[in-house]
Amino acid sequence: MRSSRIVALVSMVLVSATPLLAKGGTIGIYAVVDTVAFEPDETSPERVRICGVFVVPVPMSSGRYKAPQRGCLYFRMAPGMERIAEHDWRDLKAFAGTGRGVGFAQYWVPNPADPSGNPHHSLEVHVWNEGDVVSPDVYPLPHGRGIVRTGDGADPDFERIVAELQRAARRD
Repeated sequence: MRSSRIVALVSMVLVSATPLLAKGGTIGIYAVVDTVAFEPDETSPERVRICGVFVVPVPMSSGRYKAPQRGCLYFRMAPGMERIAEHDWRDLKAFAGTGRGVGFAQYWVPNPADPSGNPHHSLEVHVWNEGDVVSPDVYPLPHGRGIVRTGDGADPDFERIVAELQRAARRD
C-alpha cells in the first residue's frame, strides 16, 4: 500500500513539472482565479492584479504551455483596448474564488521582430509572486470569444488543462 502511494506521489510531481501541450488551442492563459484587484479603483480601472493558479505559454513555443504556477498577473490597459480589457477584467472578477477554470487572451501574437507583424510568436506572460513590486505588462490581445468558460472544438484541450489547474490549486 505504501509503495503505491509513493508511486502515485512521484507520478503527480512528474506530471505537474512537465510542460503541457495543446497544439490545437488558441487560448493564451488558463486560470483558476482567486482574486482580482483593480487599480486605482474599481470604478475606473487602469491596471489589474489577477491572483490564482495559471497555465501560460512557453515563450517562443509551438503550442506548449508551462506547468501550472501559483502567483499573480499584473496588467495595464493597451491604448485603444480599454473597453475590451475592462470587460474581460470584470468577467475574471466574477469567477474569482469559485474554483472554476477559465481561459483568456490569444495564444498567438504578432512577432515584434517580424516587420510584417505575422503571428509566429506565442504570448509571453509573467506570473509574479504575490506581493512582488513590478511594472504591469500590457494586457494581451483578448481571445476572440472573450473569457472562455468551457471547451469546444476550437480549444480541444480546454477541459484537460483546466482539470490540471484545479488539481494544482487544491495542492496549494
